[in-house]
Amino acid sequence: MRIFYICQRVPFPPNRGDKITTFNEIRHLAVAHDVHVFCLGDGPEDLDNVPPLLEYVKTVTAVPVTPWDTRRGALKALLTGRPLSVSAYRKAKLHEAIKQEYEELKPDLIFAYSSNAAQYAEHFPSVPRIMQFADLDSLKWGQYAERAAIPMKWLYSLEQRRLLEYERHLARTFSHALVCTDLEQQDFKRLIPGAPVSRVGNGVDLEYFRPQGGVKTRASVIFTGVMDYLPNVDAVVWFCDAVLPIIQAQVPEASFMICGSSPSAAVLELATRPGVTVTGRVPDMRPFLDSAEILVAPMRMGRGIQNKVLEGLAMGLPCITSIAAWNGTVIPQGEGILATDDPRLFAEHVVRLFGDDPYRADMGRKGRLQVETHYGWDAQLKVLDRVIAQVTRRPSVESSAATA
Repeated sequence: MRIFYICQRVPFPPNRGDKITTFNEIRHLAVAHDVHVFCLGDGPEDLDNVPPLLEYVKTVTAVPVTPWDTRRGALKALLTGRPLSVSAYRKAKLHEAIKQEYEELKPDLIFAYSSNAAQYAEHFPSVPRIMQFADLDSLKWGQYAERAAIPMKWLYSLEQRRLLEYERHLARTFSHALVCTDLEQQDFKRLIPGAPVSRVGNGVDLEYFRPQGGVKTRASVIFTGVMDYLPNVDAVVWFCDAVLPIIQAQVPEASFMICGSSPSAAVLELATRPGVTVTGRVPDMRPFLDSAEILVAPMRMGRGIQNKVLEGLAMGLPCITSIAAWNGTVIPQGEGILATDDPRLFAEHVVRLFGDDPYRADMGRKGRLQVETHYGWDAQLKVLDRVIAQVTRRPSVESSAATA
């Protein structure tokens, strides 16, 4: 089968949330199908990631988008009534490229990852199309609005309304929709009743992310992520303001490492506080995870499965998370994860894990077992195969193998 796969960034390397999912889906699909990738580039430098991706797929068509492009597109949307986040990623060159390739290649299926990228699939209503909502982003914008002051509160609320209408349009005109958690599936059915939807969860590379046996830094906590992303910024600022002082009052040597690319000014300021380190981009996250004793994910905004949590658990780290971050998983509390939104209880969990080596080690083992049981990529992507078989009326790869 010939598949057009459309996404917002070049899906390589798998080093951030959306790239992790898109790369693993594309690699899986390319085993049995001819996959042609159409994407934007996260700045011109993202185009350097195209050549290694070509080891997996037939072609890659990438058009870079700059911060100026996104700002200009969003401003235009204020006048046109389109969602700002969709208009921000509208590039005429990519629209024309995919229409031209469609005429030449006639795909059997078009797959769009995220509402920002779905616009490029709307030209082809006669082809089976799958819409993968990375999240229902309208709900995320609503979360932003709850915490913002005017005028940003007004702008975020406007985007929430516009994007929800667009998400409804996509879900009702595409062949099938995908979400990644049970909670998102419940939200989808509540907000867009009647549209076909399935859950395809995230996974983690269990061979790549595994305990390395490195020396642990005593009383160390780590947070990982792209550090200009608002939910990540909000999470580490809250942790440093509300939780870390309580921990350090009981464990003065406690340290907090913020590990990830593009730290914002607010994140860089945190490095001036006692015990806090901001690394910026690192070539390999694993040594930093391996040297820490605990991973935290105190996400107050954002939805879905947090890849940072899956990677931390796979590395044998006990994880302390917000309720929202825990709700994105199927892992029971106490099985590698402890979840709370209360800063004092959050600190108590950290201090207990610092002070009880057998308990900390047991939590790490339980967390690793949970991701091995629930979050291998092969199990997640079998669902994707079944959805593709359904919308194209073809046997899934799994079914074909069983009858061969």
